[in-house]
Parts: sequence; C-alpha cells; structure tokens
Amino acid sequence: MSQQLPPQRQNKITIALDAAQASVWRGRGIVIDLFRFSNTICALLESGRRDVRVYAVPSLALAARRAVKDADLFSEMDLGPGVEHYDNSPYTALYGSDPARPALSVTNSGSPAAASLLLADEILVACFANFPALAAYCLKDPKPTLIVPACLFYDNRHVEDMICARALEEELEGRDAFPAALEEIHASGRVLDFMAFRPETGKRDMELVLRKGYMKAVPRIKFKAGSGIVENAV
Repeated sequence: MSQQLPPQRQNKITIALDAAQASVWRGRGIVIDLFRFSNTICALLESGRRDVRVYAVPSLALAARRAVKDADLFSEMDLGPGVEHYDNSPYTALYGSDPARPALSVTNSGSPAAASLLLADEILVACFANFPALAAYCLKDPKPTLIVPACLFYDNRHVEDMICARALEEELEGRDAFPAALEEIHASGRVLDFMAFRPETGKRDMELVLRKGYMKAVPRIKFKAGSGIVENAV
C-alpha cells in the first residue's frame, strides 16, 4: 500500500537550474519554451490537430516524416537541403496550416527538454496562453513538480523561459505574477530580438505568446520508441 505524501510534499514545486535535474526527475515535469515550442504545441492542439508528435533530434523527426503520410514538420532548425517544413511559429500552427494533417515537432530547446524527462510520471507543456487551464489541471491532482525552462538545453540568454517558469510557480501557488513577468520580458529586449530575427511571423507570434489564458489545451507528452505522442490532458 503506497504511503500518502503530506500536503507540503505533494505540492512541492521546483524550478530546474540545470539540464541534469530533468533527466533524473520522477514527479510531474512541466516544460516551458515560451517563444516557440510551448505555444506552438498548444496551438497545434487548439487548432484541432489529432496527431501531434515531438522529437528530441532531427534524425528522428525526419525518419517520422518519411513514415507518416502527409505530415507537417514544425521546426526553426536547418534540417538540410530539400526538407520542406513550417517554422516553429505559434501563429502558423494556429492559423496557417491544415489541422487535418499530422504534425511533427523538433526544436533547438523545447523538444530536447521534453525528451529529457523520460523518468517523469508526467510531462506537460506550459506557456502564458495556457496558464489558467494548466494550473487548474495540476491543482486537481497535486504532485511534486519540476518546471523545466527549455533555455537550459540551448541558450541561457533566452531569459523569457526562466521568467515564465517563476511566474508559473506563482500561478500554481495561487498568485498572479503575469503582469510583472510581462514587464520583465519586455525589459530584457528579447521580444524585439525575436521579432527582428523572425520578420515573417515574429510580430504575430509575439501577440499570441504574450497573452495569458486564451488557450485551453494542456499538452501532455508520452514518449515511446523515441516519439513523443502529444495529447490534451484536459
């Protein structure tokens, strides 16, 4: 018979400070790659996609692309000559692609962060857009939780992931830190950098990324044989 954890241990929330923490975590893991992966995955589910998959590395995603008929590939990475794919754009995922087709995702930071949580009881994806829905889901079933800022897996200068992680910790404890987090992200200069680097959809992506609560999807990822199958936990 399993022992019931006391409330303070059930609700323990930790923010990962290095990638190694995720690989040994056995509770609930929540991945935040704010500007791209998190919002793109939520948007794919929100758009009505029924088959969404996540891959840690390009070779696995490209193999799946060959095997899955009519699949769309979402990535900001250079996947080699002749590989057609959508950018890792939340706006494109929500409004600019066919929701009837399977969607495959491989990214610099978000998908490796999710794949690192192989020992976790549950892998969820969070962003400002699904904060209320995700918090409601987690509070119904409290578990020790590790919030994983995906910047740990690629570039620590992407401070928006850590800022969002701190705001999520507050959200899960019943406090609204979104306004302060939004101000901090704007002050960092990262929003302007992103829009300059992504002129085609950057502005429209940011209009979605920096809104709270407009998506109801709570992506849950289950990895099997290298493929992360995404479902809506709610």
